[in-house]
Amino acid sequence: MDEKGERMQTTTLRRISAALLGGALTAGLALGATAQTALKFGHIVGTDHAIHIGATAMAEHVGACTGGAVKIDIFPGGQLGNEGALIDQTRLGAVDFANSGASFLARSLPALGVSSLPYAFRNRDHAVAYGKSDVLRELMDGWEKAAGQMLLGAYYAGAFHIYAQDGFPTPETLKGRKIRVPDAPSWMVFYRAVGANPTPMALGEVYLGLRQGVIDGANLPLGVGFSLKMHEVSKVITMTFHQMEMAMLITGQHLKRRLSPAHWACVEAGGKIYAAAAEKETIRAEDALRKEMTDKNMIRFVDVDLAAYQKATASIFEERVKSGEFTQALVDRVRAIP
Repeated sequence: MDEKGERMQTTTLRRISAALLGGALTAGLALGATAQTALKFGHIVGTDHAIHIGATAMAEHVGACTGGAVKIDIFPGGQLGNEGALIDQTRLGAVDFANSGASFLARSLPALGVSSLPYAFRNRDHAVAYGKSDVLRELMDGWEKAAGQMLLGAYYAGAFHIYAQDGFPTPETLKGRKIRVPDAPSWMVFYRAVGANPTPMALGEVYLGLRQGVIDGANLPLGVGFSLKMHEVSKVITMTFHQMEMAMLITGQHLKRRLSPAHWACVEAGGKIYAAAAEKETIRAEDALRKEMTDKNMIRFVDVDLAAYQKATASIFEERVKSGEFTQALVDRVRAIP
């Protein structure tokens, strides 16, 4: 091959190489543009529960808002761990979203637990209003600083009652009874005040615990108990309304760093959608479940002497203020919410 032919061949090879390199770069860019970021949302209840319904609404919003670039995979039923483990995993970045109540989160900021004490609210409307108040937002901001995590939304998550074999119409009937509670101090307050024996137990163990008589009852909202079929191993639900829990959607600082500002904005908006959808389903279920379960002969409901229960637990707020857990000014602000 003469010198001219060699130059032509070299030029051709360079052009082919450039074309291949350009194609690879284009393909890489296209792959990067279409690569999907998968996020994990873990929770501990069934797919018919308000948490799962809220998570589904959030996932749909985030997928649409990001044009499919970010998706949320939901893992129900404790697949990724119990409530405490999920909170820890959001801190570490192993899980991106988890739902938890003020009772659990108060371990990092005790004042957040003011809403979890017995009969903190006059009624459900008061609790719902608190969930949208500046008072709660300030407490959530304080929790974020203390815990180093983020709260994307808050909502009314239901009133707590007692699933058991017997009814407890007055505080005296609870004395000495072994009642399952989550493993957080604020859950034990009500039961200690009425002389019961609060027993920490993982939610996944409660069904068997009730069936085998390891515990006398379980502290649960109607929706959670129904979702986990606790009526199969209980005969009575005592309607104490002793605690109206506020739930919050948790994520870790890692997620904000991981996502673009536009995608993070989609997630923040999704958190508000989650809270609204979960609260709506919680209220719907509370209003419907007693009638449904009664009509279907699934379980018996017992109403209580509410004034007697309130009187038995009335000193708790004063004790907490004296201990420095929170201030009387905070209690007054919560009570003043219309």
